[in-house]
Amino acid sequence: MYSDKMLRGDTNFFSDEMKRPPTPEERVNSPPKEKARKLPEARILIIGPSGSGKSSLINMVSNEGLPVASQGMGLCTTKVWSLHNSIMINERAFRLIDSPGFNTSNLSNANVLKQLVAYLVKVRGKYNIKLSGVLYLHPQGDDLACGQLKQNLEALTHLFGEPWLSHFTFAIVGNNVGIESDGVRQLQEPSSPFYPLHIAGARFRALPFELPRIQSLLCEFDPTPPADARFYSRVSWSLPARITGLDSFMDEILGFRQAPPTKKTGRPVKITLEESETTRQQLQDTLEVTEAELKSLRSQLEQTQLEYASLRSELQLNDNTEQSTIIQLLQDLNRAVDDFGRLVAAFMVDNCAASLNKDDPTTLDASSFTELQRQFGHQAGRSSLVASSGGDGLPIEDFIDLALRSCLCQKLYKSVFIPFHPTLTTSTEPSFMASLYEEVRRQVSPIVAAKWRANSFMALSKGNKPDRIVIEAQVEDLVTGGIQLLLNNLFGQSNAIGLTETQRSQLQDVVTIAWELNHILKGEVITLGDFLPLCCEGGVPFDPKTMVEFEASKKRKPGSIAICTIRLGLTLSHSKGAGKDTSPSVICPATVVTPTIYGLNN
Repeated sequence: MYSDKMLRGDTNFFSDEMKRPPTPEERVNSPPKEKARKLPEARILIIGPSGSGKSSLINMVSNEGLPVASQGMGLCTTKVWSLHNSIMINERAFRLIDSPGFNTSNLSNANVLKQLVAYLVKVRGKYNIKLSGVLYLHPQGDDLACGQLKQNLEALTHLFGEPWLSHFTFAIVGNNVGIESDGVRQLQEPSSPFYPLHIAGARFRALPFELPRIQSLLCEFDPTPPADARFYSRVSWSLPARITGLDSFMDEILGFRQAPPTKKTGRPVKITLEESETTRQQLQDTLEVTEAELKSLRSQLEQTQLEYASLRSELQLNDNTEQSTIIQLLQDLNRAVDDFGRLVAAFMVDNCAASLNKDDPTTLDASSFTELQRQFGHQAGRSSLVASSGGDGLPIEDFIDLALRSCLCQKLYKSVFIPFHPTLTTSTEPSFMASLYEEVRRQVSPIVAAKWRANSFMALSKGNKPDRIVIEAQVEDLVTGGIQLLLNNLFGQSNAIGLTETQRSQLQDVVTIAWELNHILKGEVITLGDFLPLCCEGGVPFDPKTMVEFEASKKRKPGSIAICTIRLGLTLSHSKGAGKDTSPSVICPATVVTPTIYGLNN
């Protein structure tokens, strides 16, 4: 049987393995004109109980006409497989991966998980294709107390690793599911088996089986997660078609390895009634001691909870913000920055690149190359966004995309997140409040300091989250101080090229999102500590503790320096009163461009 081969470690069971991605001429629904660089294809694994609608969802978005399971029908999908062609949604490419369902008599849950890992490791090793995310379909009304459900979720957590759970989306499906479903809140409650994944950053959505809703949900996935799932580091594929480490890793996760039964030797042991009674009494004494300790611990817990509730009441805390929510908001901001850079770059290449009189222009063909070098601090013999250390240029579309994202990250970091309040950047003493807060943190407890920070920030906000006048001024400074200069240096001042009104509006939306995140971090978060987005300076050595490389590959080392930051990271620190290390801990590393974008290390 197929599953028997898999359990024996036979790796020649991929009769339906993923085909190589089609060439641009073969790609379905691809735009007629290929750009220099497109957003990478997002590869989404669809999992869930048998009959939850995995194949139906794929049918709806791809028109594949796959057989689907019905009540009592049994398992329809018996192997992990991928769509041959990618599907296009909002000019983004997606490839969906179907899988056997959990909780069937045909195939054990352990075998399903083993299939998933074996398949994903093989396509990674053979084609260097990484998984973008996982969509788990949870039928509405399914019993959350089911032991199998909890075991499956724990196994998924160990297989992918907690840092990767932010790339999971759990969708409630069913005939009567609406966009606003109470089921989502039930999955996120502390008593739910999904709760550990919720606090780790996983998304939860209600998903009506309507094409626009499914497409919108798929577009939430990041095509290139900055980190790898855990199993990629434990299981590997190599020629000739062999997978190593699969059995030992799965046995470790699922607890399959049992100690071999001991061989009985000698005559059977006779236990007397007195010995049995003695053993029973010892166990009874141990139980009574344990129950007494448990009662004492419960009493201490109740007392601690009362003291904590009293403290919250005294400080009037209404802080319900969770770390997973903050991470999701940061990802939303980074996605908005990505979209702005990508769309403006595509527009400029379509409408302005012809003025450079080259078929495939690079930064070396810029109208004012020397000024472009000066703008981005290029130094001879060192790589920058403008040129490599060897003198190679970057394709114009790639350059505009990355340059705009870098410009935005720096501006938001310095003008929105670093100041105590964004409106203070134009005051006579812009750093006074930040210095005062640092002194408060040294003097009082963390909670009191955070409460002072939140109250002061709200007072400066005057009850309003975004200050539209200041936001418009920051947008104008971005346009005139950096973006317009960039376009002039590329295409020449005589061409009068600039952002359209739609693009300026999109830029203002990005800055507003940053303000809203900043309002939550400084005006609402109290008990968690002090969050601050992370932006790395250009030219500093690459630090794997605070950075991840843009378009990283395990086949090569990351570049030696960070050229620029194109996605903000996140740090968390506590005041000295917390009794913890005051140096910030990195929650999310920043994404940086390195010289490897030119195929170099420095």
